[in-house]
Parts: sequence; structure tokens; C-alpha cells
Amino acid sequence: MMFIDLRNILKSVDTIPFNLDLYTLAVQLVGQRELVAAYVFDSKMPFGSDDASKRYHDKLRYLGFRVIARESYDSVRQEQKEVDVAMACEMVVHALRGHYDVAIVVSGDRDFVPAIQHIQAAGKKVEVAAFSNSVGAVVRQSADKFHELEKMPLLIMSNPRGESDRLSETEEWL
Repeated sequence: MMFIDLRNILKSVDTIPFNLDLYTLAVQLVGQRELVAAYVFDSKMPFGSDDASKRYHDKLRYLGFRVIARESYDSVRQEQKEVDVAMACEMVVHALRGHYDVAIVVSGDRDFVPAIQHIQAAGKKVEVAAFSNSVGAVVRQSADKFHELEKMPLLIMSNPRGESDRLSETEEWL
């Protein structure tokens, strides 16, 4: 089962003129194994608000991802809330219910270390996939296996980021 912290992983590729292909990422990380489910965790604007990420979430759903989008974006601080906790809860609950043997966590966020430890204590394996610029030694060491995403062919060309033709961040991810 795969668990993707969307904002964390997209922030890692934000400085380069490429987009991350999440479908290819999932296929490559799973390999010949059976994928039970692939979850994507993100925030969304409150109902009735103009939410640019809705189109991207819909595309991910069409590709087979289960998108968990929390109405928890703090527009004052410009950060998401509750998303890491929701992802950690899903990871642990599915492990304890025996829904998977291996969790693939796509995030370098240290906040997931306690959840990783609980999953391992339940007898499951945990693989972490992240870019080197967004993962610390503690996260790498907590995983049973670590995948360096920059060494995998996961990026697709996008338009260079110029002021005149700049798309919204969500549209650039498509």
C-alpha cells in the first residue's frame, strides 16, 4: 500500500523545470508486487471556495489514486494542517487491520517516524521514498528500505517558469 504526502514531495521538485509523474512513481516503486491501494494526502480549500487543486485531485482519482483531501488549508500562514496526522492514522490503521505487508511512504517528513515505528512493530515492512533534499537521516534510518527519487526516471518536461507564461502551481503539476 502506498501513502503519498503530496505537498511534501511536490515541494522537493519545485525548484526545477520538471513535473513529477505520480503514476510512473507508483509503478516503479511497486515493481512486480501487487498494489493494494495508493493514497494521496493533500489539503483543499473549504467548500464553495475557488480551489485550484481540485482539477489535479480529480486527475489523480481518474488514474486510480485514492485522494484524501482535508479542508484544512490555513490561508493566513499558507500551510496545510491535519494532513500528516490523517496520513499517519491511515498508515497505522491499515497495518493493524492487516491490509498490507509493505507500506511505501512517499515523503521525507520526519513527522512520520512514530507511525513507521508502529507499523514495523506490527510486523510490517516500511519503505520510504523521497528526494535527498527533503529527507533527513532519521527518516532514512527508520525505513526498512529507502528509495532515492532523484535516481528514478520520474520527471517529465514542463514549461520553464517565466512570468509571462506562468501557470498556477496546480496546473503545472498536470
